[in-house]
Amino acid sequence: MEVLAQIYPDRIVLNKGSQQLALSPSAPFTTRRLLVGNFAPAEQCLKQGLSEMGCTGLFKRPTLVIQPMAMCEGGLSEVEERCLMELGLSAGARDVRILLA
Repeated sequence: MEVLAQIYPDRIVLNKGSQQLALSPSAPFTTRRLLVGNFAPAEQCLKQGLSEMGCTGLFKRPTLVIQPMAMCEGGLSEVEERCLMELGLSAGARDVRILLA
């Protein structure tokens, strides 16, 4: 199963087929300079969303397509790409791809 995670400043929108879920973290994860500047709140928010959509479990691990929706003018640095990859993998995804709009 494939899930699209659109990352906005301090908000994540998950799409799986016709199912959509918008989540806000308990603590802000966006900083003045980075879309994901605080890793733990973003990870917790993404884990919660995948769980609510029924995408995680012992044998269920989705392919996650992460699309940053802000603060990516001119592309992403290697560090930002790595952060998004680690975010998806630590939230329970089997595979992570990054999609730039």
